[in-house]
Amino acid sequence: MSTYYWGFWYALIFLSRVPGPYLKRIDAQVQQAAMWFYPVVGAILGLLLVGLVSLCLYSNPQVPLLLVGALVLGLWVYFTGAMHLDGVADTADAWVGGLGNHERTLEIMKDPRIGSMGVAAMVVILLVKFAAIVALLQSSADNSALLLSGLVLVPMMARAGIIGLMATTAYVRKEGMVSTTQSAASLRKLLVMTTVLALLAVLLLQGQAGWILAVWVGVLALYRRALKKRLGGYTGDTLGAAVEIQETVLLVALVL
Repeated sequence: MSTYYWGFWYALIFLSRVPGPYLKRIDAQVQQAAMWFYPVVGAILGLLLVGLVSLCLYSNPQVPLLLVGALVLGLWVYFTGAMHLDGVADTADAWVGGLGNHERTLEIMKDPRIGSMGVAAMVVILLVKFAAIVALLQSSADNSALLLSGLVLVPMMARAGIIGLMATTAYVRKEGMVSTTQSAASLRKLLVMTTVLALLAVLLLQGQAGWILAVWVGVLALYRRALKKRLGGYTGDTLGAAVEIQETVLLVALVL
């Protein structure tokens, strides 16, 4: 089997709980090839969420959208294994507890325990995302393209965004989960992914595409600036937090 075949399955299993085959290859080449499929994993997750919404509305067209929104959020968290939420918690704890100190911030990030700031950050992210999902369901009653944009395009953009952070920012740890893939985060990958996502945004959102793309780039630029100022680069936890932050902000931007 080719490197890209195993790369796809590695990306799916690494970034989600969607079942896949036993990985016969998990070498550095496979891990690097997997980066091409990060947005694809986002699309798969999104299509599962769209399928849940469709099933709920088919079973009962009058189903309360608050309930559907809660189910969508629950499935979203389940299929990501709460991995990115863990990054939110670790990053928030370290950002506050580190008191502006580079080494102290990195040290707190490695602590598996979650503090009060981490819990608060996760609650805020989940609450805002839930409200945005419900608003999206209400707004997309007669516009399926808007629903596809929120539940499929947004997860794709969030996972492409971390490739952008990796391609333009240094990895600050000597060893870690993403140390073997750092070199594969190239500007060429970023350009290809950004072009494809921009075309999808124009196709689905038409006039609103420019707004969403501007918000996406702005959020990533501000987040990258904060990472460089505090840490000098990124860690695995900050990449996980980046996914959640992008998804939440983009969902809000879609319904504003």
